Amino acid sequence: MQAILQESFNGIEDLKIRNVVEPKISPFTALVETKFTPVLPYDWRTELGELQAIRPVKLPFTIGYSFSGIVRGTGALASKSLIGKNVIGVSQSGTSQQFNRVLVSPILFTLPDNVSLAEGATIFGGADAALSAVRKIHAGSGDTVLITGASGGVGTYMIQFLKMRNVKVIALGHPQNKNFLLGIGADDFIDYTSDIDRHLQDHPEINKVLDTAGRPELLSTISQNLNNLQIISLSLPNFRTAKINQSFSFTQGPIMPSDYKKIIAQLANNELHAYIQEVFNFRDVIAAQNKSKNSHSSGRILLQY
Repeated sequence: MQAILQESFNGIEDLKIRNVVEPKISPFTALVETKFTPVLPYDWRTELGELQAIRPVKLPFTIGYSFSGIVRGTGALASKSLIGKNVIGVSQSGTSQQFNRVLVSPILFTLPDNVSLAEGATIFGGADAALSAVRKIHAGSGDTVLITGASGGVGTYMIQFLKMRNVKVIALGHPQNKNFLLGIGADDFIDYTSDIDRHLQDHPEINKVLDTAGRPELLSTISQNLNNLQIISLSLPNFRTAKINQSFSFTQGPIMPSDYKKIIAQLANNELHAYIQEVFNFRDVIAAQNKSKNSHSSGRILLQY
């Protein structure tokens, strides 16, 4: 089978497609034919060695954190009823390969027929991160939350989870994404390319910030132009607020298996929507990662196998 390998810490351009040995099934595992993997900042930061302190990897290494696919076989102690099922899952040893071996419990979830494999691929590193952050910020009716990076694979889910809680949502983004973000459910939009100081001062009601962009200079501008403020970042471990009546924290908190099942049910019932910007063939991973990193997102970019 073929896999996407990281063989250096030189970044995206050094990724390689290699032939590797197909994983063998063990008693408690399933063999999944991979159909999609999401393109995540987690990938290119690992490829640059930026995450070695929290996620040390030994080279060569198969990139990727999660996948969606079809179960083609199960181990002796795993249920045969899984065979042929559409599933999503994760693996710390990398997932960007044509087949993945994964433990059937607790991190393999079946998808109903009305949730596509592409939609399912947006859950890990997208919906789960959004739900965790929304819970941590404790926003409710009467709060106004500003989201940075609102149009990405996490931000699009944040908007939806916050609106379920009757929170006023202001999306910070590029002007080309204004209608996209308002269509998802954001109550208002701020263009970060045009007089952002004035736009922020026009919204003194903002009392919470969910940051997915991870840009210190942007958070500094937000902090300087607003007052009582709680900032939670999914991308920036450390930040000093401009005012004493402001707080900052970093989060990468997990959610429970039952939460994943609920997210899948919400997608099935059209209570949630998965926003997919573009799908690339996995052999075009360099182009896919560069587009995800450098373009203005409108959902998640996926690799197809």
